[in-house]
Amino acid sequence: MRNALELVIPAESAELRALRRQIEIWASPYLPASVMEDLKLAITEACANSVLHSGTKEIRVSVRFVDACVEVVVEDDGIYRELLTGVEDDAEAHRGLALMGALVDDLSLSRGTESRAGTTVRMRKCLA
Repeated sequence: MRNALELVIPAESAELRALRRQIEIWASPYLPASVMEDLKLAITEACANSVLHSGTKEIRVSVRFVDACVEVVVEDDGIYRELLTGVEDDAEAHRGLALMGALVDDLSLSRGTESRAGTTVRMRKCLA
């Protein structure tokens, strides 16, 4: 089994389709389709947030198996720009964190600031 997938991608929305495909190629031999789809969506959402909201130039993605779980880290060098909580009438969406939280078992966010740039999203999805 390939233990980890490590990627560095430009912070451009056009890169997200290729990212999803790389995750699928790497994980499909080991994960049920439903788990893989949840992870692809959660990872893509974390990366899309970096592209749209952080001002970073690149995104680092790490996906690895740890025991019966898949652990994901998405990092950028940007500044976290907190947005208002999404509401039903919000045409701009702003539901990314809630979506990621619904797709994985554990989610944490370390926010990049003006004095300490770099946002990190950690996710864990267990198979058992």
